[in-house]
Amino acid sequence: MKVGLTFDLKPKDSPGDFFAEHDSEETISLIENALKKHGHKVIRIGSAKELLKKLRALNCDIVFNIAEGISGRNRESEVPAILEAFGIPYVGSDALTLSVSLDKIISKKIFAYHDIPTPPYFECANKKDMIVPKGFSFPLIVKPRYEGSAKGIEPDSKVNDFKAFRKKVKRIIEDYRQPALVEEFISGWEFTVGIIGNEVLPVVQRHVESRTNLSSHIFEKTGTGKDKLRYKEFLEIEAELESQIKDYALTAFRGLDCRDFTRLDFRVSERLSSRKKLKIYLLEINPLPSLAKDDYFAMTSELLGISYNEMINKILDAAVKRYKCR
Repeated sequence: MKVGLTFDLKPKDSPGDFFAEHDSEETISLIENALKKHGHKVIRIGSAKELLKKLRALNCDIVFNIAEGISGRNRESEVPAILEAFGIPYVGSDALTLSVSLDKIISKKIFAYHDIPTPPYFECANKKDMIVPKGFSFPLIVKPRYEGSAKGIEPDSKVNDFKAFRKKVKRIIEDYRQPALVEEFISGWEFTVGIIGNEVLPVVQRHVESRTNLSSHIFEKTGTGKDKLRYKEFLEIEAELESQIKDYALTAFRGLDCRDFTRLDFRVSERLSSRKKLKIYLLEINPLPSLAKDDYFAMTSELLGISYNEMINKILDAAVKRYKCR
C-alpha cells in the first residue's frame, strides 16, 4: 500500500518540555523503515499544517498518524479531523477520542461511568481557586489538565503541604495556561499496558523511585542520572491482579471508542497488611502513545517474540482490518 505518515518532529534544541510529546527523527525513521520492509511505500507528510498543504496532491491508501499537534486540548484531533473531512483512511483513534482522552478530567468521568477506579481528584482552574476541598489530605499530586508524556510533571509535583500545593498549582496555570488537575497521591506500584486492535498486550511494571514513590522517568527527564535513583522493588504480579488490569484496560479502551493502538497507565496501592487487597487505579489513557525504540510498544515486542517492524505493521494491520470490516 501507499502509506502516508503524519507526525510532529521534535526540534533539536527545545526549551523545557514544550515539545515533550513530539517524536524524534530516529522514531519517525524507524516507523518509516518498518513499513517499507513490509513492502509498503511511505509518503512523509508531517504536521497538520503540512497535511493541509499537501492534500490536493496526496495519493495514499491510508495514513499512519502519530501527529501530536502544538497547543490546546484538541491539538491531537487536528490530523484525524482533516483526514475524515476528505475521506482518507487513517491509523488510530478519531478526533473525538483523542480530544476526550487528552483531557484528563473528562476521561476520568468516563472511567467512573464504566466503574473503573481512578484516583479522587479536584480542579484548580485559576489562582483564586487554590483550595483543598474537604475529604482530601496530603500528599497530593498536581498535573496539567490536558498534557501527555508527563509534561508539567516533575519531582515537585508531589506536594506534601499547602505551601507546596499553591506553588505548583500557580506554576501549572501560568506556564501551561490551563487548569491544574490535583489528585490523591496513590503510593504503590506503577504498571503500563498496551492494546493493538482488540488484543491486550503484556502488563509491564515501571520503575518507581523508592523515597518519593514517583515514576523514575519523571526524574530522568529533569536530568537526574539513573545511578542517583534508588528504585523500589518490583512487585511479583499475581495472575489475578494482571487479569484485572487487563480487564480495566479493555473496558476503558472500548468506553472511549479507542481504535487500533493505545497505552494505559495504572497505579496499584500498597498492601499495608497481609489481609488488605491491592487496589487498582487507572491514571490515564493514551490513544496516541510513543512508538520510540525505548518505550512500551518496542519493549513489549520482545516479550511477544516479534520484531519492532512486525509490531508497527501489526498496528497498521489493525486499522486495515477495521476499514475492511466497515
